[in-house]
Amino acid sequence: MSKFGLYIKTQQESFQHINLVEMPSVTQAEAYFAGVKKLTLKEFRKLFIVKEIQNNDKQILYGNR
Repeated sequence: MSKFGLYIKTQQESFQHINLVEMPSVTQAEAYFAGVKKLTLKEFRKLFIVKEIQNNDKQILYGNR
């Protein structure tokens, strides 16, 4: 499963996610978030964007510990 983030559509380049969910596909994530917001998919897509979040689990090395 992949992680998907919910974002508000804005004119700004830098924005942060509002919510995260793990779902098999972006369409299922959109349907989930639309249900949470109590909006139809059409209304939801006018206001929000759902993007896959890359999993950057970089381990920090602590030398000789």
